[in-house]
Amino acid sequence: MHSDCTVYKTIDLVAKRWSMVILLEIHKAGGGPKRFTQIKTGLCDITPKVLSQRLKELESSGLITKKVDASSVPIRADYDLTESGLELMEVIKEFKYWALKWKVDNKVCQHLDCNECTI
Repeated sequence: MHSDCTVYKTIDLVAKRWSMVILLEIHKAGGGPKRFTQIKTGLCDITPKVLSQRLKELESSGLITKKVDASSVPIRADYDLTESGLELMEVIKEFKYWALKWKVDNKVCQHLDCNECTI
């Protein structure tokens, strides 16, 4: 597969460790903007450095937006899914449905809609 291939480039972005779960973390529990600390709290094992890197990559790819509010101290940055990020969530949900159907080694999720997840 050539590195300029659309599939190659897309998988290279979303298959990086943490990328899809960061998108899920922003999307879950009602969606809406999430602060860095909220995302970090939901992803216990991620380091702040890696989270910062992935957020920058996801923002530059157009999957999330970052809004900075410098009117207060500390400066507040909120991350939210873009239209393409929301559309990618449908693909991620299809991964989930596939895993549940084929009984990939996991517990049955109680929330078929990832947006309702509170875990």
